[in-house]
Amino acid sequence: MNFYIKTYGCKLNQADSEIMREILLKKHKETSIEDADFVVINTCGVVEKTERKILKESKKLKDKGKRIIISGCLPKISLEECKKVADAIIGPSNILLIEEAVKRDIIETRKINLDKSSLPSKIVSISEGCLGNCSYCATKLARKKLFSFGEENIIEKIRNLVNKNIKEILLTSQDLSIYGIDRGTCLSNLLEKIIKINGKFKIKLGMMNPKYIDDRLLNLYESDKIYKFIHLPLQSGDDNLLKKMHRGYLSSDFENIVKKFRKLYKESIIATDIIVGHPLETEESFNKTIKLIKKIKPEVIHIFKFSRRKGTEDFELKDLPDRIKKERSRKLSKLFQEENLIKNKKYINKKFNVLIVEKRNNKYLARTDSGRAVVLNKGKIGEYINVIIKDCKWNYLIADKLS
Repeated sequence: MNFYIKTYGCKLNQADSEIMREILLKKHKETSIEDADFVVINTCGVVEKTERKILKESKKLKDKGKRIIISGCLPKISLEECKKVADAIIGPSNILLIEEAVKRDIIETRKINLDKSSLPSKIVSISEGCLGNCSYCATKLARKKLFSFGEENIIEKIRNLVNKNIKEILLTSQDLSIYGIDRGTCLSNLLEKIIKINGKFKIKLGMMNPKYIDDRLLNLYESDKIYKFIHLPLQSGDDNLLKKMHRGYLSSDFENIVKKFRKLYKESIIATDIIVGHPLETEESFNKTIKLIKKIKPEVIHIFKFSRRKGTEDFELKDLPDRIKKERSRKLSKLFQEENLIKNKKYINKKFNVLIVEKRNNKYLARTDSGRAVVLNKGKIGEYINVIIKDCKWNYLIADKLS
């Protein structure tokens, strides 16, 4: 049969989709959504607006006669709603049942204790679950207790990818920094083994809670096999709000890590996440976030408008009007884009050695040692080349290949 996979949400979901794709390709053919006999919708449950979009899309596809399989986090958050529009349901912990879901009706979202890190994907999941108890987070309802995959399986998987000439590998999980705590080890131990793997490749590290970052981990970025890219979710620049969110760190902790990282690695990227419009975010709280962002000037910001989710502590709070959320989101986006454009213009006429990682719409996406995006007209995926920056946009650099 023909199938199509549509993925919403984080890199962890993208990794799960790649795993399901590998399983399905053994017996089925991947096609366009129009030609598919069944559609796998790998869902995210973080934002209520996204949930409504997923459910509406699922119903529309089902009405066209397609078999709908819903996977991902949403079944763990809104199972009854998913049952109304899906022919089969699998949760984030039993995606290995995807072939069974092609034939059967509703599959309960029970946990299947198999190590997904042993399956192929250049997005490598190293753990599931979280140690946090954030007041707003619904994902913890879907991916609960921390389960770190075995080091040897992860190492073997990366080694196999490198042997297949994969040059860029993304390590991902809900919180990379807590890897191994349930096994008596840590992320630093894992990274020390990864960078000893023979071959020329780049590792990009996913999101890490500032609470668990230490100097040993920061120093490991010195390896030329690790992009100088660090993703630290701030969420708010107001310490009182961070406390009410149960984030477990202060804004000064975040700021100190950023300072250390930039001191160690002059050419680096700081990525962060910000929630705007939390019910307890006052105008003063938001202004503290703006002030800190102006000071830090991160290269990447993911801005999320607060969304109330059932089952979370913050669901009982009175929501702020959408106009306030939108206005704060616009103000922060405008600030970030203006600051980043100024920063990117400083790279014009500078030379870099970059790795070409992807082809997009007849253009090639490359990355510097920090992971900074560079767009080229010509190239070959997996190739390291020298370039000169000729122009830029607020979110990427534009370059020509040097002779």
